[in-house]
Amino acid sequence: MEKRAITKTVDVDDRKVLAVAPCPEDIIVSKLARLSDKDKEFVEGYHQARPFDRELVVERIKATKLEAELQERAINFVRGLADAPKADAAAGKTVGS
Repeated sequence: MEKRAITKTVDVDDRKVLAVAPCPEDIIVSKLARLSDKDKEFVEGYHQARPFDRELVVERIKATKLEAELQERAINFVRGLADAPKADAAAGKTVGS
């Protein structure tokens, strides 16, 4: 089984607590399940800052139990995201500079 989350046991008030940090793609899928304006902004901003594999996110959406209509809306949104900027463009460089 693929390990997608990071886990760590920490001490909190003399108790052991398991902290779980889901992988970015799973967080994105959870945001896409709601597809509110705020969630769309989060996904767009994340993708711009740290481009993710859109087809992997599509696969994860398809693996959910979301209604077909919601899955379709989320998949269309992901596929409609702008391509990630090239490294030179992200650094503010222009061709020939």
